[in-house]
Amino acid sequence: MKYLTTIFLFVLLIGCSPTDEPVVEQGAAVPVKPLAQVEFMPQSQQEKWKADTALYLYQTLEKYNFDYAAKHYVTDPEAVLQLKEGWNLKTEGYRVKAINDQGVVMGFTRFCYPEMDVQIYMVQKGQRYFVEFGRTLREQIRNHSNHTPLRQYCYDFKNQPLQGIVMSSTWAADRAETHMMKFNTGNKLRVDVVSERCAKYPDCSYFQEDDGNGSGFILGVSSLDFAGTGGNLGGSQYITVSNPDYSTINRHDGSYRVTRLENGKTRLELAIPEFESTGFNGYIDIDLPEAKALAAE
Repeated sequence: MKYLTTIFLFVLLIGCSPTDEPVVEQGAAVPVKPLAQVEFMPQSQQEKWKADTALYLYQTLEKYNFDYAAKHYVTDPEAVLQLKEGWNLKTEGYRVKAINDQGVVMGFTRFCYPEMDVQIYMVQKGQRYFVEFGRTLREQIRNHSNHTPLRQYCYDFKNQPLQGIVMSSTWAADRAETHMMKFNTGNKLRVDVVSERCAKYPDCSYFQEDDGNGSGFILGVSSLDFAGTGGNLGGSQYITVSNPDYSTINRHDGSYRVTRLENGKTRLELAIPEFESTGFNGYIDIDLPEAKALAAE
């Protein structure tokens, strides 16, 4: 279970073709299929074996073929198999940059971020190299936590009322609602954006309403930082898409901007790229208790 908490943070690949990658047998002929772009030029057969092993591992993970990767490329199969619980690796590319005694240094690129270097740890067993995947995963998490985007807002906002699609169905914001929730540790303000199908809040977030149309999907934005000017989603700042009859969708990608208006309201702009037929863009004005108190001062 210790690897489950790492899945959410390890976000660096995107799926490709569905075919399997052959096992890299050291000393055997390298398959004819071209590898991902590699600028690094190996200086020995040992270096080539290391580079091929790292590239074939990530090519296999791209295709969500966790069983194959666990069996052929790593020392700790359970670390790879845990990825079946949820996998959302996003990258625009990866390459081998250097070889060292610990394994391979790979560079990963993703939208709006500089290339990130990750040490791929390896051990040699006979004529083969295998990746210490759990150790590599922890290294990648550490690097990712210090990875700063190139822009404050990576995604562009549209000057329109907040709208989008949820699982291929159109969705439009009707209003923002707030609700103070009480916990043993204190109170927490809940902020949701609802469609016109939500007649009574917060009941519509827990039960389907009785008008026959259901409550619709609810966009939860409580995790965003309304005290600043916004930025990019990630880590503890994310949005949720929920409905009483469906599992909650968490989105950690996208941008948001916060503006305080003269009328005391707070304007929230969202730019959430479409992924798996769900995405949003536009603005919604919110009556936040804290913002109204500041405006009155």
